[in-house]
Amino acid sequence: MIEKIFKEFCNRYRIKMSHKDSKFKAKIITPFGGLDSNPITFTVRQITENKLLLCDELSTYMYFDRNFYSPTDNALDFMMKISKTYGLYLENFHYYKEIDISSSYWKEDIIDFITALIKLQDIVFLKKEVIVKEFLEIIKEFINAHFDVRYKTFAQGIQSLDSDNLYPVDISLSNDKNNFVNIYAISNNNRLNDATISMMYYRYEAPKEMSFYNISIFDDLNHFTQGNKYKRMLAMSDKTLGDFKDFDRKILSEELRKKFNI
Repeated sequence: MIEKIFKEFCNRYRIKMSHKDSKFKAKIITPFGGLDSNPITFTVRQITENKLLLCDELSTYMYFDRNFYSPTDNALDFMMKISKTYGLYLENFHYYKEIDISSSYWKEDIIDFITALIKLQDIVFLKKEVIVKEFLEIIKEFINAHFDVRYKTFAQGIQSLDSDNLYPVDISLSNDKNNFVNIYAISNNNRLNDATISMMYYRYEAPKEMSFYNISIFDDLNHFTQGNKYKRMLAMSDKTLGDFKDFDRKILSEELRKKFNI
């Protein structure tokens, strides 16, 4: 029954239906993904002749966990508004929506469920964008207040090697345009990947007379110490700071004074 109902729907919206998981009647895999690129999925059960039950099977809260996110009170209020707007209800951290297939709008109701799951995951994206901006601004303010070097750039590539800004550096400092101290602010896995790629580019593409001293500053190093991505970035970094509190600020100051003879 569910296969018959969803065959047309899945083809129309480029959504896949999987029968591999015997626990569920059907598992729906959408082409939409969040920060970690995992597709948004949900399951469908037939609960009466004309009603289906859609469930995210904890995927929203597992997504929060993968991205080290714990919803604040304001975020929880926003999540409640999303649920109310799109007709979802929350039970034991699972999001559900009942669909009446006798209604002429049942397909639109399913789209509403998918839209709600996307918006719930977008909360993490919006939060992390704020965190990235705030964390980087804190470091920039510290640099501007304590260090006066001849060349100081923010969030752009080294122009002699990357005029298109394809490999940006969060903060780049130099007194002669040959010897650089590049500082990277790491607040999430995307920033970790981008920083690693930029470090690798400048190390292998720069002429011999240019040098780059890479400093990676984490908002919380404990979130990143597992896996190959962190190990690759660590191999490219000359100095790693774990949280940019008082002790790490002193270390950064010592490093910069040593590099620029301040």
